[in-house]
Amino acid sequence: MAKKKITKKKIKTAYKVLSAIIVLVIAVVGYFFFKPEPEEPPEITEGELQVHVIDVGQADSILVLSEDEVMLVDTGDLDDDYTEKIINYIKSFGIDTIDYLVLTHPDSDHIGGAPEIFEEFIIKNCIMPDFAKTTKIYENTLDAIEAEEDLNLIEAVPDYRFEVGEAKCRVLAPIEEYEDANDASVVIKLVFGERSVLLTGDAEKDSEADMVKRYSESDLKADVLKSGHHGSRTSSSPALLDKVDPDYAIISCGEGNSYGHPHEETIERYAEYGIEVYRTDLVGTVVVKIKDN
Repeated sequence: MAKKKITKKKIKTAYKVLSAIIVLVIAVVGYFFFKPEPEEPPEITEGELQVHVIDVGQADSILVLSEDEVMLVDTGDLDDDYTEKIINYIKSFGIDTIDYLVLTHPDSDHIGGAPEIFEEFIIKNCIMPDFAKTTKIYENTLDAIEAEEDLNLIEAVPDYRFEVGEAKCRVLAPIEEYEDANDASVVIKLVFGERSVLLTGDAEKDSEADMVKRYSESDLKADVLKSGHHGSRTSSSPALLDKVDPDYAIISCGEGNSYGHPHEETIERYAEYGIEVYRTDLVGTVVVKIKDN
């Protein structure tokens, strides 16, 4: 499928030691958790997919590694400490090039560090929705994009497919045009061997309902769900959970945040579905490792 480009004109309408890293290893034979010592980013191992849900407070930033390719999904909020943390976390792997930068939607807690990411790394491809906001950070992000002469800018459309190393990636949403930026979030399913991870940005019930209507159970099924909208009650609807049927949910949220995320209703719903929950506000960065043997 050819890459669909968007233009700015069109879309305008010090490293901190991690307090904890929880590593979830998914192998063909089953699941198990361990906490590595020392508490440093795990090494990249051949034959596995790693998904790092970085602890960036009340924001999102997810690093995906497979073979020698890299994807970064969102860049945290307008916070110099967290931006520095993301940059140094990525550089700790010896990475200077990001194959795919996904900016799920233009809220500041998802694109806040984007201008600095463009300064620090070579970005080959950038995927984002056709949804504009009249904010300074969004304008700064567009300026950073426009300054990249060799950047391939891709509009997120349903069923756009690409690969990050051995991981097969498929954009599932946004499906329709939405009034709310959260529902315009880019949703990506990662498949590695027989296992999968669903990254949902801040997608809420309208987007979830459209995904449930459009896709089959096999399309949406995932072993690990990155909880939508920081565990808000506005996401993780029963209809979506019925089709995704995850074993684990990872919630990226800040300790004592003013939104009350994750909401009690979401946590209770996960419990009803037998979904095991890991929260960055409680355990720090969470790393999913999927092995091919």
